[in-house]
Amino acid sequence: MEKHEIDKLEPYLEKRNGFTWLPQSDTDYYQSEIAHNNLKLSQNKRDLMNISDYLFWSIGNFFLFFILGIICIILSVRVREHKRTKDYESTLKLSQRTLVMNIFTTIVGISFLVTMLALLINKSSTNF
Repeated sequence: MEKHEIDKLEPYLEKRNGFTWLPQSDTDYYQSEIAHNNLKLSQNKRDLMNISDYLFWSIGNFFLFFILGIICIILSVRVREHKRTKDYESTLKLSQRTLVMNIFTTIVGISFLVTMLALLINKSSTNF
């Protein structure tokens, strides 16, 4: 068998007594395919549950920088909704966008806070 043919059959190969075994009948192929598909589905379900929605960080950003914090909360809630629909790809994309938005909001919020504090301290020190 050529290399590319073995790669196509790899999901159907089974380990028995330390050796790779190729199923010999159509029934064996069918059972191997079912086992492989079930493994993929359970892995996607686990992966879907591991996708973070960053809701607590978004709530913190709401208090840090109100305007962008609202956007972060909306994105986090949308990630949770996509998790319920079990759509792995769109949930992952939206989660990554939420992460980027939370990072951006945190940086902008801290910069804004530091700038306002510096201006306040500068103004109060010139009054004396």
